[in-house]
Amino acid sequence: MSEDALISDVMSEGVIAVDRHETVKEAAKVLQDEGIRGVVVVEDGDAVGILVCRDVVYQVVRTGGDPSEVTVGDIMSTELIVAEEDETIEDVSMAMLRNSVSRIPVVDGDTLVGIVTQSDILRAWPGYAEIVDEREEMDMKASPIPESSEGICESCGNYTTDLQDAEGMLMCGSCRGAL
Repeated sequence: MSEDALISDVMSEGVIAVDRHETVKEAAKVLQDEGIRGVVVVEDGDAVGILVCRDVVYQVVRTGGDPSEVTVGDIMSTELIVAEEDETIEDVSMAMLRNSVSRIPVVDGDTLVGIVTQSDILRAWPGYAEIVDEREEMDMKASPIPESSEGICESCGNYTTDLQDAEGMLMCGSCRGAL
Protein backbone atom coordinates (compact mmCIF):
# COMPACT_ATOMS: atom_id res chain seq x y z
CA MET A 1 0.00 0.00 0.00
CA SER A 2 1.38 3.42 -0.89
CA GLU A 3 2.13 6.17 1.59
CA ASP A 4 -0.64 8.32 0.08
CA ALA A 5 -3.32 5.68 0.75
CA LEU A 6 -6.30 7.02 2.63
CA ILE A 7 -7.19 6.24 6.21
CA SER A 8 -10.61 5.08 4.99
CA ASP A 9 -8.79 2.16 3.33
CA VAL A 10 -7.56 0.76 6.65
CA MET A 11 -10.00 1.98 9.32
CA SER A 12 -12.55 -0.24 11.02
CA GLU A 13 -15.99 0.86 9.95
CA GLY A 14 -18.61 1.37 12.59
CA VAL A 15 -17.63 2.40 16.07
CA ILE A 16 -18.15 0.68 19.36
CA ALA A 17 -19.06 3.40 21.80
CA VAL A 18 -20.13 3.79 25.40
CA ASP A 19 -22.03 6.62 27.02
CA ARG A 20 -20.01 8.90 29.30
CA HIS A 21 -22.50 8.21 32.13
CA GLU A 22 -21.96 4.42 32.07
CA THR A 23 -19.92 2.92 34.86
CA VAL A 24 -16.38 1.76 34.27
CA LYS A 25 -17.57 -1.76 35.08
CA GLU A 26 -20.10 -1.62 32.23
CA ALA A 27 -17.49 -0.20 29.85
CA ALA A 28 -14.97 -2.87 30.83
CA LYS A 29 -17.54 -5.53 29.93
CA VAL A 30 -17.95 -3.95 26.48
CA LEU A 31 -14.16 -3.93 26.01
CA GLN A 32 -13.95 -7.59 27.00
CA ASP A 33 -16.99 -8.75 25.01
CA GLU A 34 -15.80 -6.98 21.85
CA GLY A 35 -12.16 -8.00 22.32
CA ILE A 36 -10.91 -4.43 22.00
CA ARG A 37 -8.68 -2.13 24.05
CA GLY A 38 -10.48 1.16 23.56
CA VAL A 39 -13.88 2.68 22.87
CA VAL A 40 -15.19 6.05 21.79
CA VAL A 41 -17.15 7.83 24.51
CA VAL A 42 -20.35 9.60 23.46
CA GLU A 43 -22.83 11.99 25.00
CA ASP A 44 -26.10 12.76 23.23
CA GLY A 45 -24.74 11.01 20.13
CA ASP A 46 -21.59 13.15 19.91
CA ALA A 47 -18.08 11.78 20.46
CA VAL A 48 -16.63 13.45 23.56
CA GLY A 49 -13.66 11.26 24.45
CA ILE A 50 -11.83 7.95 24.34
CA LEU A 51 -11.58 5.28 27.02
CA VAL A 52 -8.75 2.75 26.85
CA CYS A 53 -7.86 -0.16 29.11
CA ARG A 54 -4.94 1.82 30.49
CA ASP A 55 -7.39 4.44 31.84
CA VAL A 56 -9.24 1.74 33.77
CA VAL A 57 -6.06 0.29 35.24
CA TYR A 58 -4.29 3.53 36.12
CA GLN A 59 -7.23 5.66 37.17
CA VAL A 60 -9.52 3.15 38.85
CA VAL A 61 -7.74 -0.07 39.81
CA ARG A 62 -4.48 1.58 40.93
CA THR A 63 -6.29 4.16 43.06
CA GLY A 64 -8.67 1.64 44.64
CA GLY A 65 -11.72 3.13 42.94
CA ASP A 66 -14.94 1.18 42.64
CA PRO A 67 -15.59 0.38 38.95
CA SER A 68 -19.29 0.06 39.78
CA GLU A 69 -19.37 3.69 40.90
CA VAL A 70 -16.80 5.50 38.78
CA THR A 71 -18.24 6.67 35.47
CA VAL A 72 -16.56 6.59 32.10
CA GLY A 73 -16.76 10.39 32.01
CA ASP A 74 -14.66 10.55 35.19
CA ILE A 75 -11.64 8.86 33.61
CA MET A 76 -11.88 9.20 29.82
CA SER A 77 -9.39 11.18 27.77
CA THR A 78 -11.19 14.28 26.57
CA GLU A 79 -8.65 15.73 24.16
CA LEU A 80 -10.27 13.99 21.24
CA ILE A 81 -8.14 13.82 18.13
CA VAL A 82 -10.06 12.80 15.03
CA ALA A 83 -9.13 12.05 11.43
CA GLU A 84 -11.13 12.79 8.33
CA GLU A 85 -11.65 9.66 6.24
CA ASP A 86 -9.90 11.30 3.28
CA GLU A 87 -6.63 11.91 5.19
CA THR A 88 -3.58 9.89 4.27
CA ILE A 89 -2.26 7.05 6.38
CA GLU A 90 1.01 8.93 6.73
CA ASP A 91 -0.66 12.10 8.07
CA VAL A 92 -2.79 10.20 10.56
CA SER A 93 0.11 8.05 11.75
CA MET A 94 2.20 11.17 12.37
CA ALA A 95 -0.70 12.69 14.35
CA MET A 96 -0.80 9.53 16.46
CA LEU A 97 2.92 9.78 17.16
CA ARG A 98 2.82 13.51 17.95
CA ASN A 99 -0.09 13.06 20.36
CA SER A 100 0.97 9.69 21.83
CA VAL A 101 -2.33 8.01 21.03
CA SER A 102 -2.93 4.53 19.67
CA ARG A 103 -6.39 5.01 18.17
CA ILE A 104 -8.22 7.85 16.48
CA PRO A 105 -11.91 8.13 15.60
CA VAL A 106 -12.54 8.75 11.90
CA VAL A 107 -15.19 11.22 10.79
CA ASP A 108 -16.90 12.27 7.59
CA GLY A 109 -17.83 15.85 8.35
CA ASP A 110 -19.68 15.67 11.66
CA THR A 111 -20.49 11.95 11.37
CA LEU A 112 -18.41 9.34 13.19
CA VAL A 113 -17.75 6.62 10.60
CA GLY A 114 -14.98 4.46 12.04
CA ILE A 115 -11.85 4.16 14.08
CA VAL A 116 -8.24 3.55 13.14
CA THR A 117 -5.60 2.04 15.41
CA GLN A 118 -1.84 1.82 15.19
CA SER A 119 -2.29 -1.89 14.44
CA ASP A 120 -4.52 -1.06 11.45
CA ILE A 121 -1.85 1.26 10.10
CA LEU A 122 0.98 -1.15 10.77
CA ARG A 123 -0.78 -3.94 8.86
CA ALA A 124 -1.33 -1.67 5.86
CA TRP A 125 1.82 0.42 5.89
CA PRO A 126 4.99 -1.32 7.10
CA GLY A 127 6.90 1.98 6.79
CA TYR A 128 5.11 3.11 9.94
CA ALA A 129 7.28 0.83 12.08
CA GLU A 130 10.38 2.56 10.74
CA ILE A 131 8.98 5.97 11.65
CA VAL A 132 8.19 4.77 15.19
CA ASP A 133 11.73 3.40 15.56
CA GLU A 134 13.23 6.68 14.31
CA ARG A 135 11.03 8.68 16.69
CA GLU A 136 12.11 6.55 19.67
CA GLU A 137 15.77 6.93 18.65
CA MET A 138 15.35 10.71 18.36
CA ASP A 139 13.69 10.84 21.79
CA MET A 140 16.59 8.87 23.30
CA LYS A 141 19.15 11.24 21.75
CA ALA A 142 17.18 14.24 23.01
CA SER A 143 17.26 13.03 26.62
CA PRO A 144 19.22 15.40 28.83
CA ILE A 145 22.62 14.26 30.03
CA PRO A 146 22.35 13.67 33.77
CA GLU A 147 24.16 16.17 35.98
CA SER A 148 26.97 14.94 38.13
CA SER A 149 26.83 15.47 41.85
CA GLU A 150 28.90 14.40 44.78
CA GLY A 151 28.16 11.73 47.31
CA ILE A 152 28.52 8.05 48.10
CA CYS A 153 28.32 5.54 45.27
CA GLU A 154 25.50 3.08 46.02
CA SER A 155 27.42 0.31 44.28
CA CYS A 156 30.95 0.48 45.71
CA GLY A 157 30.41 2.78 48.72
CA ASN A 158 33.18 5.22 47.73
CA TYR A 159 32.82 9.00 47.83
CA THR A 160 32.85 10.65 44.38
CA THR A 161 32.27 14.01 42.75
CA ASP A 162 30.96 12.17 39.65
CA LEU A 163 27.77 10.61 41.04
CA GLN A 164 25.09 9.87 38.41
CA ASP A 165 21.98 7.72 38.13
CA ALA A 166 22.58 4.38 36.44
CA GLU A 167 20.04 1.56 36.48
CA GLY A 168 18.17 3.25 39.31
CA MET A 169 21.23 3.67 41.53
CA LEU A 170 23.57 6.62 42.13
CA MET A 171 26.96 5.38 40.92
CA CYS A 172 30.49 6.66 40.39
CA GLY A 173 32.08 6.65 36.93
CA SER A 174 33.96 3.41 37.58
CA CYS A 175 30.85 1.48 38.56
CA ARG A 176 28.83 2.94 35.66
CA GLY A 177 31.64 1.89 33.32
CA ALA A 178 31.54 -1.66 34.67
CA LEU A 179 27.88 -2.09 33.69
